[in-house]
Amino acid sequence: MNNFSYFVILFGSVILLFHNGCGSDSHQGVNPDVIMVTDKGDVGLILYQETPQHRENFLKLVRENYFDSLLFHRVIANFMIQSGDPRTRNAQTMKDSTLGDDPGYTLPAEIVETFVHTSGKLAAARYPDEQNPEWRSSGSQFYIVTGAPVTSSRLDSMEMQYNYVRKGRFFTEWQVEVGNGEFSGTFDEFLVSKNFQDFHYTPAHRRAYKESGNGAPWLDFQYTIFGEVVSGMDVVKAIGRVETDPWPAKPVRILKMYVPDTP
Repeated sequence: MNNFSYFVILFGSVILLFHNGCGSDSHQGVNPDVIMVTDKGDVGLILYQETPQHRENFLKLVRENYFDSLLFHRVIANFMIQSGDPRTRNAQTMKDSTLGDDPGYTLPAEIVETFVHTSGKLAAARYPDEQNPEWRSSGSQFYIVTGAPVTSSRLDSMEMQYNYVRKGRFFTEWQVEVGNGEFSGTFDEFLVSKNFQDFHYTPAHRRAYKESGNGAPWLDFQYTIFGEVVSGMDVVKAIGRVETDPWPAKPVRILKMYVPDTP
């Protein structure tokens, strides 16, 4: 598995933060930072100030016309649409190109606890955990969430799964330290020594999912969310409904991206 087209949707890594963010993550109604022109219509995007490295990198690539003529090479119904792979420039599929799958660099993760994967969120793709333990983002590949219905009970289930995985990782660490003579207490005492706290979605997270209706919470806090759609979500949804085999059967392309004050 050697490109950013593949997501880790199982919980292969410990969730490292206890999230207490309490602000709204909605930015609807503001002017877009970037206009993405596709052959199905225009999409307005804002880029978050809270993720400055991703914001500046995306703006840099837009101004260099990097995204122009790239395909949405990965589309999964009720989940997301993905683009940013330079191998698809003026190509019908990724098989038509021998280029690399990004600009040749990655970005450090900028995971902000306030943001969750509600419908319309813009986030960075990345290599799987085994190859990428620091969760560094692709230099160019991104996805926009379309999502599936998210209920309160689904978030409850996600909390349980997150905590199960987190405790499993700590259990392995505890066994190693006990075996090495570095720790002599019980597993519960070890969790206390590590300041372990159960993960819970905050009221703001739950409100965001309730207001959005759809999302992809299984990706929360593992990928960098760095923006969102503020206009043209109908276009995103239309792309998300195209026939795939496994890529879109009929190519869907970004015609160009531009910063609105310099079209």
